[in-house]
Amino acid sequence: MNDIIHNTEDVLEVGTELVERLKRLALASPRRRARLCLHRQQSELPHEMVIVFHRDSYMPPHRHPCGKTESYHVVEGAMLVHIFDDAGERLRTLRLGGAGGSFMYRLSSNLWHMPVALSEWLVYHEVYSGPFEKNHDVEFPAWAPAEHEHALIQPFCSRLPQT
Repeated sequence: MNDIIHNTEDVLEVGTELVERLKRLALASPRRRARLCLHRQQSELPHEMVIVFHRDSYMPPHRHPCGKTESYHVVEGAMLVHIFDDAGERLRTLRLGGAGGSFMYRLSSNLWHMPVALSEWLVYHEVYSGPFEKNHDVEFPAWAPAEHEHALIQPFCSRLPQT
């Protein structure tokens, strides 16, 4: 089952019904996440997405090339964003969502970062200075487990702050 919905509308309204559809797609996905691409063409600038994470989803630390920016705006739930140096040492952890705290962040450098859902469901709006080309725009470090290395994920994540 595909875990990506591509926008084809001139005017796209995102509400509860569409978010619930994304949650169903995420539950059916081995990655336990789904996305709605708000941009209609790969060539559009910027790229905007609504991303739904289940608490069980693991997105490895990653970074983007210099000159690319990314922001997350929490719509539902709460998340941590861990920031790492090149050796894999955690530099800081941001908590987004929830009552009274920050709800948005912007990354303007190519630091390693890793989003983690704190709530059962996390829904966030991501803006990326596209176009996004996976083979060029995302790099994964050797010091963190890849998505398919299931036995290594829990030990890696247990070393990070959970709140």
